[in-house]
Amino acid sequence: MTQAHEWLQQWHSDGIRVGTAELMYYRSKIGAFARHRRLHPPKSQAGALLSKTRGRGMEFDEVRHYQAGDDVRAIDWRVTARTGTPHTKLFREERERPIMFIVDLAASMHLGSQLLLKSVQVCHITAAMAWLAAQRGDRVGAIIGHPSRHVEVRPQGRQHGVLRILHSLVELQNEGFNDWQQKKTTNLNVLDDLLRRAQQVAKPGTVIHIISDFAHFTEHTTMMLRSLQRHCSLQMIQCSDPLEANLPAQLEQQDIALTDGRNAWHFAAGDAASRAHYRTNAMTQQQQLMQQIQQLGLELYQFSAADAIENQWPEVMR
Repeated sequence: MTQAHEWLQQWHSDGIRVGTAELMYYRSKIGAFARHRRLHPPKSQAGALLSKTRGRGMEFDEVRHYQAGDDVRAIDWRVTARTGTPHTKLFREERERPIMFIVDLAASMHLGSQLLLKSVQVCHITAAMAWLAAQRGDRVGAIIGHPSRHVEVRPQGRQHGVLRILHSLVELQNEGFNDWQQKKTTNLNVLDDLLRRAQQVAKPGTVIHIISDFAHFTEHTTMMLRSLQRHCSLQMIQCSDPLEANLPAQLEQQDIALTDGRNAWHFAAGDAASRAHYRTNAMTQQQQLMQQIQQLGLELYQFSAADAIENQWPEVMR
């Protein structure tokens, strides 16, 4: 039995539909992931928020007598007028920060050649990152969507926010896969819809993790990301499958039937020139995506649906 099959058997999973148990598993890995994070500190994320503490002035605490050196802009004139002596407002540094996951479950995510569908793997990585964020004291929320609908989870602290995210991930991944099987999928570019909604609901200072395969990355996508960057910190995480980059050797003697949900065609997988064109085209698309993201001042973190995320953690938890 291969390692991949053993991993799936452990969670009674077929790798096609996600279950709650396999997402709850990452709660037990918080300690190990946190140790890795301490040993490999994250790089600064691009956007408005660069530190966990947002600084003095974010949350009112109390009023006390004015003292030499206090900021005159913090004087409470209403209390000063009532008492006849200067009073100043004190503010408590707000150490919780809102974390938002934008999870793209578009039709292109229902691909998996070895271990998991990409749509299942993005649920795993979202769950792992949400548990770790909650353990740090951050409030976690999400916007999760497939072509037919999306669900919004308002940022909450402790495990409440995480559990709501897990429930929505399971519901929407399985629902989206069923729709895709039944060819109900019409909207191919789910990501732009999710980003549009994030522009409306993400509060300034929010850290946004965008998890997608970015198969439909357009100029409009770039514009919305640039808009979000003005007030939020962004991290771009791409999920891919090895089949997207290179055709496996065992397909060399076959023709492959392909579909994008609307159109169908046959690919001569045994033709050397066709295989080379496939690799070149995949490489070109990936390079173009990376250039577009770099122009935004962002970094693209990648992980594969063909391996457990514990084996890829350095690539995911920067």
